[in-house]
Amino acid sequence: MITPLGIKAKLAEAKKSGKDKFISDDSGQRHGWRLLLRCWPSGSATWIFRYTLEGKRHQILLGESSSMDIQAARAAATEYAAIYQVTPDIKEKLKNEELARQNDLQQEKDKSDLIGNEQRRKQTYTLSKMMSVYVSYLRKQEKLITARDVESLSKHLSTLGAKPAADVTKKDFVAIQRKLLEVGKGRTANKLRSFVRAAYSLVLRADSDATAPSDALDFATEGGVESNPAALVAVAKGFNGTSDRVLTNEELFSFLDRAKKDGVQGLAARSTVLLGGQRMSQLLRSKVTDVQDDFLVLLDPKGKRDEPRRHPIPLEGDAGEVVQEAVDRAASLKSTWLFSSSGEVPLSVCTVSIYVTSISNEFLESGISKIPFTMSDLRRTVETRLAGLGVSKEIRGHLQSHGLSGVQVRHYDRHDYEHEKRSALKIFHRWINSKGKSKPRVGAKKKI
Repeated sequence: MITPLGIKAKLAEAKKSGKDKFISDDSGQRHGWRLLLRCWPSGSATWIFRYTLEGKRHQILLGESSSMDIQAARAAATEYAAIYQVTPDIKEKLKNEELARQNDLQQEKDKSDLIGNEQRRKQTYTLSKMMSVYVSYLRKQEKLITARDVESLSKHLSTLGAKPAADVTKKDFVAIQRKLLEVGKGRTANKLRSFVRAAYSLVLRADSDATAPSDALDFATEGGVESNPAALVAVAKGFNGTSDRVLTNEELFSFLDRAKKDGVQGLAARSTVLLGGQRMSQLLRSKVTDVQDDFLVLLDPKGKRDEPRRHPIPLEGDAGEVVQEAVDRAASLKSTWLFSSSGEVPLSVCTVSIYVTSISNEFLESGISKIPFTMSDLRRTVETRLAGLGVSKEIRGHLQSHGLSGVQVRHYDRHDYEHEKRSALKIFHRWINSKGKSKPRVGAKKKI
């Protein structure tokens, strides 16, 4: 048995001989293992658990005698002895236990990282932030009016804004659409659906479309967006904005006279009529630099095209006068935008729409109108009057930039239709200035 006196004596012996000396803590019995104390000539001593495996000796260092007394050494040896009784290969067992411990630690770390990544995903890649990425993309594409519309309508997504975009479902959007329909905002519901669908589409095509921003790609790769839930939502029928409302001659002429009394809103409203019924969204997107060589060049992004199609409008007669008025006003504001209130940003479609509605309400009160009208009714009225003045459907399509699709238009027809559009505007302006009394100066029944 090892005792304090025995240790002291063995250390003295090792120092005197200059050789290591061992002392065993047993009474001569052999169990395949033993506790030893190795005494060094330097005066220090190390506790050792020695055991036999397949006829060979192995040992495990337990600690220094200066920091481990006899009782602690015996307790450690007893633990290793218990292991030895189960499996003599103690080191292999300890190695496997350490690997298992490290594996458990790694699993805990992976689990923690996964929870952290999920929390970051939920906080970073939300529906609200995805819509912001889409708005930034639209601004980069210089679609400022659409960008503002998206920002404005995104307020209806407030209940879903903080939800991860990848976790939003079809049912979530249907619930929002249903609320809007319940308060009579069907058109808003359909526009919101269209904008959200476009935002998801931007994310999903980002890995193959270099024009898509890297932020959009992150929503797919890091945010986990793999599908477009808005694409599964049905369009609310009956709210597509179509109508049969056409202004009477009195209403149209009164509207143009009334719009002359107002500022930029009236100017924009008159312009959309006198330019042949152009879409207000395209008209308000135009800049002073788009007035080129007696034309106002609009950009038509509608349809499935990579780049907006150039849509030049001849500045014929009243069309040239109203655009020149817009150019002069922009110059006074030092603005690049053709239609702007402050000069810094283009006029909003919503602003002009509200303005037109206010005139409609005014006409209802005065008795000029019996039925209310909206801004979209102006475009329909212009085309209807052009048809009545003998302008063919094809020329009306080129003048108003609609219905221009198909193989013939895309690949073969490169005629610019300048003459035909200019002639159509002349006939239309002459009719307006005569308060509806003039007729087309072409052969009877002949159409241009």
